[in-house]
Amino acid sequence: MTAYALGPKSVDFDKVWGNLQPSVIEIMNLHPMTKKDWDDKFHDVYDICVAIPEPLSSRLYSSIKRCIEMHVTSLYEKISTAQSDELLNQYYTMWKIYYKGSNYVHRLFGYLNNQFVKSKRSVEGDAYANYATFLQKPDVKEIGCLAMDIWKEHLIEPILDKLINLLLAAIGQDRLGNVPPNKDVIAGVISSFLQIEEFEYSPSEPIALGVKLNYREPPREFYQEAFESRFLAATEEYYSGLAQKLLSDLTCSKYMEAVIEALEAEERRSATYVTQTSVSKVIRLCQDVMINAHKDKLHAVCHELITNEERKDLRNMYRLLKPISSGLLVMAKEFEDYVRKKGLDLISTISGENVPQQFVDNVLKVHEKFHAMKTEVFMDDGDFAGALDKYFSPFLFTQALQSVVNVKEGSGPPRASERLARYTDNLLRKSAKGMSESEVDQQLSKAIVIFRYIEDKDVFQKYYSKMLASRLIMGFSVAMDAEEAMINKLKQACGYEFTSKLSRMFTDIGLSNELADKFNKHLENTHTSVNVSMQPLVLQAGSWPLSAPQVGTSNGVTDIVSFILPPILQPSITEFEKYYIGAHNGRKLTWLFNMSHGELRLTYLDKPYLISMSVYQMAILLCFQDKDSITLSDISILTGISGDALLRNVRSIIDANVLTTTSKELSTSSELILNRALTCKRLRFRLATPQIVKNTEKEAESVTHDRKYYMECAIVRIMKTRKVLKHSALINEVIEQTRTRFTPDVAFIKKSIEDLIEKLYIQRTDQNDEYQYLA
Repeated sequence: MTAYALGPKSVDFDKVWGNLQPSVIEIMNLHPMTKKDWDDKFHDVYDICVAIPEPLSSRLYSSIKRCIEMHVTSLYEKISTAQSDELLNQYYTMWKIYYKGSNYVHRLFGYLNNQFVKSKRSVEGDAYANYATFLQKPDVKEIGCLAMDIWKEHLIEPILDKLINLLLAAIGQDRLGNVPPNKDVIAGVISSFLQIEEFEYSPSEPIALGVKLNYREPPREFYQEAFESRFLAATEEYYSGLAQKLLSDLTCSKYMEAVIEALEAEERRSATYVTQTSVSKVIRLCQDVMINAHKDKLHAVCHELITNEERKDLRNMYRLLKPISSGLLVMAKEFEDYVRKKGLDLISTISGENVPQQFVDNVLKVHEKFHAMKTEVFMDDGDFAGALDKYFSPFLFTQALQSVVNVKEGSGPPRASERLARYTDNLLRKSAKGMSESEVDQQLSKAIVIFRYIEDKDVFQKYYSKMLASRLIMGFSVAMDAEEAMINKLKQACGYEFTSKLSRMFTDIGLSNELADKFNKHLENTHTSVNVSMQPLVLQAGSWPLSAPQVGTSNGVTDIVSFILPPILQPSITEFEKYYIGAHNGRKLTWLFNMSHGELRLTYLDKPYLISMSVYQMAILLCFQDKDSITLSDISILTGISGDALLRNVRSIIDANVLTTTSKELSTSSELILNRALTCKRLRFRLATPQIVKNTEKEAESVTHDRKYYMECAIVRIMKTRKVLKHSALINEVIEQTRTRFTPDVAFIKKSIEDLIEKLYIQRTDQNDEYQYLA
């Protein structure tokens, strides 16, 4: 083991350098060296740097620079005579040795780097913005960086044009299918243009104190100027020519396939030779000359491809136009127009019976078809998803519906919300036969797809709640689990508030069943006898879309004056009222006989028929307890039912052949006769419930009133939270809060704001376009 004296001492520079210089050349040529020789040379560098009476670092730096320059000059003399076909190989061989040798020399002169180079940097570094800029100062290069600069100046630059021409020629042959055997050499030569700049950005030693580190990645000026710029120019020239040739030889469909293949091949090829940054530039350039320059030709066939639903070609066109700025605008517009046209065509076929089922089936066909197209062809791209969302709702729920108005449904076009509500009602009724629970759930999920596009969701809610009430009261639900599943789907789509009343309706049915059991036990325990058993439903007035018949008129005709309950039903009603009021003191019961139903057994015939009917129909038939015929006017007096309500209920009984009449048109003088010859295949059947003619104007007024109330509540909530808000911001927040129920127009919002100002909920501030909440 050799011991070295570490203290400063006088040094004969010529003698020590004379011994050190040959070793530098040996190291640069990667000749082997023993550890002892390495340590000796390292100590020689140290001795020079700490020599007395003054360090000889500056002289050593100059000497090593001249040494490396002489070495590189000798390498240049050898390579300058190389033939073109050998130049790249010789260069790359020399470079690999030189680069590795430079790293070793850099480490050998590590003390010089620290003591001489970095000591100068610590003094001068503050004058530079960052370390990256400071390293470019020519007189302070560390030895490894110095070696890179010398290689660039004395070897690369003299033969640069030859190198670049050979590189571009080799890559050009690769593009033509003549893959060069020395691809690693080509990549290595190109990489050397980067490595000479990157060396100084990977300092092997700690950076001197006081030098600010503020760089992101090494500059690539030499690589970009010497190679990349010419490489991109050659690439542009090649692919511009290729695009013109392909366009003249191929159809548009084949052209798109060829371009995709060319782009993929070029990306793989470029990744072999150049940096990822350069690869990105190459692909953008290829896209520009092969796609963007000819996008009008692609747009010209877009309509035909979409109309014929050429999915493969459309997918290729999408892939090509997607990276191009505004490249998809024409394609997305054509898709929008096609969705609208096909939607109108399919919806216009609705006719005949079961319109709600046809409506939902046809709408789903449109949606499923184009949703699949959006996903499979256009990769769920936002432009095409937006096209589907933007045009699906308008064509389905405005123009499409106006084009298929069914005269039976009234003078105005039926709302999509009503049709959808009736469709779900058909699914959830017991009459929906032949479907399993899972099939019903699938159909309900599809209905929700349409529901999300409906703008007047509050109208759907109004129809749906009425139909749900009918199913629950009449016991027509196919399954309570299915009902609950549908409400959960609606809740996911619109939130808890939208379904809160629907959920309370379920709760009321459950509580009513428990109440009925308790009432029946009460009758048993008190030995109270009633003529008729009953299943009372106690419903919260604010949760159900029900109301007692009003004294007055309906459609201009006197309807219900005051329903007279048949005496046989009175004891059951009285006993329940006593029981309920006793258990819930202070509550008020309002009987909805117009919504009540029951079963009546006919005992005057050969067979004991059991008929389900409404209480109104039951009251009419009970008038025949002690007589076989009676006039319509007498029935009105006995039941309190008159006008249209009486005529509708009597007509349904006559249609079932339970009563007969000799009158062609029913009037107050018409005589009704009990049909003692009634026969029916079934011993148990149901009388049809009379259908009330819809008052469209009244329904519209009800919707407008509900929306106005909801809108005003939303505005007050917002202003209570915000206190002060600009007009435009208030409008936007109101639209956001109401969009789960309906889409209001701005004029409707403004009117609601004005009404609230009059009611002193809010006021305008001194700034005319601003509102303030009044506590």
